[in-house]
Amino acid sequence: MRKIHLLVLLILIGSASYGQNLGLVLKVSTSGVGADLAYRINPKWLVKVGAESFNFEFLTNVTSADLNVDINSKIVTGSYSLLVDYQIYKKLYISGGVLMNNFSTKVKGSLQSDYKFGDIIVSKEKVGTIEWDVKPERTIAPYLGLGIGNNINSKKKVNLSVEVGGIFQGAPKFQIQSDGIFESNSDANFNQAGSLEQSLSKFQIYPVLKINLGIRLSQSKNSKEKSKKLPIAN
Repeated sequence: MRKIHLLVLLILIGSASYGQNLGLVLKVSTSGVGADLAYRINPKWLVKVGAESFNFEFLTNVTSADLNVDINSKIVTGSYSLLVDYQIYKKLYISGGVLMNNFSTKVKGSLQSDYKFGDIIVSKEKVGTIEWDVKPERTIAPYLGLGIGNNINSKKKVNLSVEVGGIFQGAPKFQIQSDGIFESNSDANFNQAGSLEQSLSKFQIYPVLKINLGIRLSQSKNSKEKSKKLPIAN
């Protein structure tokens, strides 16, 4: 997949030497922050290759009379994408293609002090730790979206669009690592991971809300002449 992206990037960059309708699309979405290198083949078709990502890590502590637990979480979203936009009518387009999915979530819990249960004291080492690792079923996933706007066109240097869609990444898959008292949670016979997967099996589409800022980088004389003859989607 990365080789495909590199090849498309080289083609798009090479086309800049001919002054074609090349543009840069800056994007902010529920999948992260990133950019696409875009090439408008004609007023109807736009090819985009790009990437987006977002990392969020936080540490929280839960303390009570008997417990002192640290919970460390890390959420990673984002993808490498190869997409095609089709301008249906003026300010309305559909976008589809494939993504290399980088989504993952990790949550780790560990005691910071010995656990007291009445007169019984259990050391934090014996209690152990537990870690959940959640990833989507598909690394390579299809994407389909509907947008209002026109990311790159011949009439404007800068364009704004809003897009809603979904990544068809399949159901979440769980991996559990644990030791001490929590060790049974990662036991294949206990199959807690399977139970969690079954409970969340309906959540197979990741919703996407995206804001795009398209900037036209160059345009050839031939394209300008054609834009006068052909109906351009604004």
